[in-house]
Amino acid sequence: MHFNPAQLTALDHAFHHPFKAVAFDVDGTLTHFARFLIPVFMAEALVQIPENIPRAICTGRDLKFIHTQLEHICSHSPDPQKEQSRWTIFSENGGQGYRWNARKKDYESWFEVPWPAEPKMDTLEAFGKDKLGSQGIFLLREHTMVIRHPDWVYLSPKFTRFMSRRSHRKMETLFAKNSWNKDLMIQDSGIGNVILPKASGKGHAMLRWAKELGVPVHDILVIGDQPEVGGNDEDFLSGHHGTAFSVGGLTHNVYPLPVLSHRGTPMKGPEATSSLLRRVEWGKW
Repeated sequence: MHFNPAQLTALDHAFHHPFKAVAFDVDGTLTHFARFLIPVFMAEALVQIPENIPRAICTGRDLKFIHTQLEHICSHSPDPQKEQSRWTIFSENGGQGYRWNARKKDYESWFEVPWPAEPKMDTLEAFGKDKLGSQGIFLLREHTMVIRHPDWVYLSPKFTRFMSRRSHRKMETLFAKNSWNKDLMIQDSGIGNVILPKASGKGHAMLRWAKELGVPVHDILVIGDQPEVGGNDEDFLSGHHGTAFSVGGLTHNVYPLPVLSHRGTPMKGPEATSSLLRRVEWGKW
C-alpha cells in the first residue's frame, strides 16, 4: 500500500510526539470486529500505559457496557481501583461524559447532550421500522438511538458490515426526506447504526476533554477503526480532534494515520492498537 508524502511526514512526527493523553474506541479497536470481549493481551497493554497519562473510552456503547469492559481491563492491574480512576468515559458517541469522583470512588456525570425537540424518538422509531422492517431493531436511550440487527446477522462479519451499511444508506435517505439531518446525524459503526444530536459526537467529546485537561487537542492520541464518511469514528479520526490513528479502515486523507507492521502493511484490530501503544512516546506533566 502506498502513502502520500504528507502522511509519511505526519506518521514520523506522531512517533516523536510526546502524547499527554489517549482515547480509544472499543468495538474493532480494543476488541476484534463483532466480538465483545477485550483480549487479555490488549487489557495488559492498556494497564502498562504510564500512570501519569489520562485515558478515555469513547464509544457508542452505554455506560453499563463500558463499566464491564473497564472492570475487565483494571483486573489486570496491580491496583485495579487506582487504574479505574485514570479513565474518563464518553458513552453514546460522545453524548454523555463521566469522570471519576475520588471521594465517591465512582464515575459521575460530567455533561450530557440532550435529544432535540423534534423529531420525537418514538416518531423516528416508527419511520425507521417502516423503512428497515424486521431487519432493524431500535434501542432507545436517553440521548441516542441505536439500530442493531437480528442475532443471526452477526454470525458473519462480512454480512454484518453489509447489513450495517445497507441500513445506514436507507436511514440517510429517510433523514434527508424529512430534513432530520438539520439537528441529528446517523453514524455507521460497522455492526449497526447510531443516531445522535449533531452537538454530540466523539470529536466534540475530545475537544471538551482537551479543555478539561488543559492540553492542546493534538497532544491526545486517538485510536479508532471507522473513519469513513458516515462512519462511527469519522469526526474522531479526522485529525481535528486529536492525533488520529486507524486500526481499521483508512481514507485518502492524511489522517487517520495507519499502524504499520514491520513489513510496512497496515495492521488492524487490537493487535494494531497494542502495537501502537508500545511504539509511541508519552509526555510529562
